[in-house]
Amino acid sequence: ERCPDGVLGERGPIYKFPDGSRECRPCHENCTRGCVGCLGPLLQDCLGDALPVSRKTPTLIAVMVVGGLFLSCSLVLL
Repeated sequence: ERCPDGVLGERGPIYKFPDGSRECRPCHENCTRGCVGCLGPLLQDCLGDALPVSRKTPTLIAVMVVGGLFLSCSLVLL
């Protein structure tokens, strides 16, 4: 009648959604609160909070700015 929600699996809870033929299909493993369908690797169908944004880019920019300032100061002193 309806698909199971949050059944505990090996890697945590498993969520499923009904497809067009009313069969239960698993949501993507990164959907932590269920889904409304399966749109592939983009995870646009997940319910709940959005996926966390990677914090690598701001860290890389900060390291480059500090490194550039250090290099500029070193060149001025030399």
